[in-house]
Amino acid sequence: MEKYQHIPASVFGKKFEEEKHNYVFVDVRTKEEYEDAHVENSIHIPYDEMEERYEELLSHKDENILLICRSGMRSQIAAQILSERGFEKLYNLEGGLLEWTGRLHR
Repeated sequence: MEKYQHIPASVFGKKFEEEKHNYVFVDVRTKEEYEDAHVENSIHIPYDEMEERYEELLSHKDENILLICRSGMRSQIAAQILSERGFEKLYNLEGGLLEWTGRLHR
């Protein structure tokens, strides 16, 4: 059973300004993808480094963590890794940045 919730990117992007203070954004894409464009103030930890670097998020363990990737697949893998390490307030940006309608930082 999944230990995280899905938030549709098309919906969340529209209410980003009101909701952005309620989440810690973690971008799990590659360095190149992240540098091209990302959600403002997001933490960058590529999904294939999450097992080694999850401790960087321990200070946010009791906060809502929204995991972001291009389509919503890699962020699910990252969410699974974090849930196995005791994180409980996990959200996957369903549809990823492909369906994101909010502002991006370049």
